[in-house]
Amino acid sequence: MASEIIGLGAASVGAATYLAKQVLGPTLTSMGNDLEKVWAIGRQRIIERAAAKTPNLDDGKTANLRVTRDVIWNGAVTDDEVCAEYFGGILAACRSEDGQDDSAMQFVDCIKSMSAKQLHLHYAIYRSLQVIWIRDGKQLNPGQQAELAATTITFPVHELVSLGIDPTVDLTVLKRQSLIDTWKVDLHLHSDGNHGFLYAQASPSTFGVLLYAIAMNRLKEWSSMPVLQFDGNEAIATPLHFDPTPEKLFGLLMKHQDNEELGG
Repeated sequence: MASEIIGLGAASVGAATYLAKQVLGPTLTSMGNDLEKVWAIGRQRIIERAAAKTPNLDDGKTANLRVTRDVIWNGAVTDDEVCAEYFGGILAACRSEDGQDDSAMQFVDCIKSMSAKQLHLHYAIYRSLQVIWIRDGKQLNPGQQAELAATTITFPVHELVSLGIDPTVDLTVLKRQSLIDTWKVDLHLHSDGNHGFLYAQASPSTFGVLLYAIAMNRLKEWSSMPVLQFDGNEAIATPLHFDPTPEKLFGLLMKHQDNEELGG
């Protein structure tokens, strides 16, 4: 009887292993022999981004243990540049004299619940907004949601898609996370009725500004985002064309097309 039970147990384990291989594929190998290697590489990338965002590494500060645990646990299993940027920014931001500042936990919970492409879209939105705000000398209080909601950023859909972003799905997730106030994907037609393009538009939120600021390790200066340039990461691609309105964006796209034709 005992041998029969053992035999059944072995068969069960074998079936479970087969199913795991079929469902997980190469991921099963990564979770086994290569997990430690993958984790170590991801952890190092996050630490390097945190170091790059820290003004003085000899300041004697220490990272909060609770935040660090969640950052490393959730961020080290991906080699995505955007994830490293956001997790690294939070890791840098949680450093304090006594290591007791765990106020970044809410931001960790937010970014770990989103995909890398959704974080990429968030980065593109707020990076581009800051460029426009500074360019136009925008007088704006990011702490006033009504003021933020009156501003917009517009991208060509095809440029977002080229970055692997699904505008409709990913904007919905950002809205659900309160990282944007409103959004839409629509068709803009020129007045001649013969030319047009699909665009994606979003208006920012205070929480979205906060997340971008902490990702850049500039949380203490978040309210100055419309006038104070935050250094981004050139390794993270963003749309080439953007503007507050689809009308102005259409003009940029047409100008770019004309320049390409002249260059050709």
